[in-house]
Amino acid sequence: MQGKILNNRYKIIKEIGRGGMAIVYSARDTLLERRVALKMLRPEYKSDDEFIDKFRQEARAVARLSHPNVVSIYDIVVDEERIYLVMEIVEGKTLKDLIKERKKLSIAESLEIAGQIAAALSIAHGNQIVHCDIKPHNIILNDEHEVKVTDFGIARAVSNSTVRVTETVVGSAHYFSPEQAKGGEIKAYSDIYSLGVVLYEMTTGELPFHGESPISVALKHIQQQPVEPSKINNDIPDEVNDLIMKAIAKEPADRFQDAYEMRQQITYCLKNLKSGNKKDDKKDDFNADETRVMKKSDFDFLTNSKKGSGNTAEEEQENKEEKKKVETRKSFFKQKNDDKTESDQDIQSSDSEKEAADISRQEKSKTDKKYKKLLLITTAVILFFLISAGGVVFFFNQYTSVPVVEVPEIEGKSLSEARKLASEVGLNLVENEERVFSEEIAAEHIVSQQPAAGERIKQSRPLNITVSKGPQLIEIPDFIGSSLREALIELDNLSLKSGDIQYIFRLSEEPGTVINQIPAAGAEVEKGSEITLFVSRGERDISVRMPDLSGLSQAEAFELLKENGLNIGQVSVESSDRFADGQVISQSVRAGEYLPRGIAVDFVVSRGSNFASDEDYNLNRISVNVTGNESREVRIVIEDDNGEDQVYQAIHEPGDNIIRDIISQGETKIKIYFDDQLIKSESFGG
Repeated sequence: MQGKILNNRYKIIKEIGRGGMAIVYSARDTLLERRVALKMLRPEYKSDDEFIDKFRQEARAVARLSHPNVVSIYDIVVDEERIYLVMEIVEGKTLKDLIKERKKLSIAESLEIAGQIAAALSIAHGNQIVHCDIKPHNIILNDEHEVKVTDFGIARAVSNSTVRVTETVVGSAHYFSPEQAKGGEIKAYSDIYSLGVVLYEMTTGELPFHGESPISVALKHIQQQPVEPSKINNDIPDEVNDLIMKAIAKEPADRFQDAYEMRQQITYCLKNLKSGNKKDDKKDDFNADETRVMKKSDFDFLTNSKKGSGNTAEEEQENKEEKKKVETRKSFFKQKNDDKTESDQDIQSSDSEKEAADISRQEKSKTDKKYKKLLLITTAVILFFLISAGGVVFFFNQYTSVPVVEVPEIEGKSLSEARKLASEVGLNLVENEERVFSEEIAAEHIVSQQPAAGERIKQSRPLNITVSKGPQLIEIPDFIGSSLREALIELDNLSLKSGDIQYIFRLSEEPGTVINQIPAAGAEVEKGSEITLFVSRGERDISVRMPDLSGLSQAEAFELLKENGLNIGQVSVESSDRFADGQVISQSVRAGEYLPRGIAVDFVVSRGSNFASDEDYNLNRISVNVTGNESREVRIVIEDDNGEDQVYQAIHEPGDNIIRDIISQGETKIKIYFDDQLIKSESFGG
């Protein structure tokens, strides 16, 4: 493959990795002149059309992710010969290699790495993307110890396709969540479990479970409790031990509600760990090599020594001699005043001349100093005016000789791309202080610009921009303790959706009470996001099977619900071309499902047909006997002049008999399906 050019663009340099699912090559993008990684899936996936569709869907979703801890996907190529992703190339080693080298990592380092993985999962879960295969093999650490999570969504695509068991599956079994091991539905909380196992391995150097085969390991994930990590590594603090054990709880409802919550706890533990390691660096003993800030009071010994010491004999002798000199001068001037001899006058005249000369010299010195000062002031003034004149000329040239350029179109562009476009024409971006929410423009993208694109302005003029904060986030309320109906109404009022409702047997809670939720209360999500609710079933022996209400009158439906210990929920009325006036069209819980006794069931009642006339109007009674050895989903589909509609869907046990009156118009075809397999097709009318 070395040297081969794929898609007339990607030139393969060398193979850099090989796994059970794909081979990774280093390549060069000849169009954009950059190094990339090509993850080429093995040939066995190429013939599976279902997998290819799923792979495209997952890869496109992941390609929209932009986060420092997620390996970016640049391109998706599916042709007749091969399937591969064009990805960001990351220099470094996998977390698995690091653990093998060092046996186990320090607690602080393990938390740092887990925090970055949680950050990547948080952004992915916010975009409804589940990794499904979090393990050290898929975590790359670059030279700066920055985490890069790879293979987002690819494992999910593979898990939805019928493929042979490879070493990839064998390697992943140690990190499977219990619901993955059972073959159940995989959601964000499955990634939380896998991350908990990775953190367990980093801090202890061991995996929670071992076995002779992937199946035996998977069974232990479902059935056994792991040894607490603090019992393997005594250095693990209690709060870190509790964090790991919560992440790998068997029940999804007992784990962290989302990656964001787990990351917050990791950060909390990391701060406590670092603050606990701080030592008191103060020392009482003097260190000659230590630089210290001394107070003035530290030098009091100098002042005190001067004050406390007396005059020496030598100092006393000097003082006596000085006193004698003073007395001699006094007696001399006194004698000069008393005796007016000529000799004294001459001496006085001589002294006067000396004093005059001294005064003359002092005055000359003062005059010289004045001239020097004046010269300095004059020089400073001249320099000031010269510098000012130069500055004026400089700024004049700056603002009059600036090139005029055309403003580029940056609205809708990312902030980094906008900066690049602006710098290409020499303009400086100035962002408004307040960013704004936008449903149309993604976060960190330009909402508006001033001046507008196409205008010609000087390069010195700023280009003002407003940046998007993305869609306004909605704070999720606390649904725990509310009834399911109240929670669903509140979700609808907040423009949020209910994900799959998880019913759990819980003796301490009334049936129909919300006992947990994902994401947790207080989390912020975008409009339209799904919230998973966990609802109490009550005791196991009080669950009832939902009866089929479709086609019954409203009174009959009420009576049947009461007989089964269920409550009547919201009843709405709609027009129907399939059901007569007063008949039940649909119900909120599918027939045949088990639900707690006392749950309220909503249903829709027909107000009659919208037919313009009764011409070519058909009313037919359909009878269906459910055969086989196990329960089946039964569906009835009608095709007529009004289109195609599914008029019945329910789960039935063998031996059940279904009787329904069907209304149609014109030529009609009725199709009956057992578990999506067409069993019977009948035509009439026309």
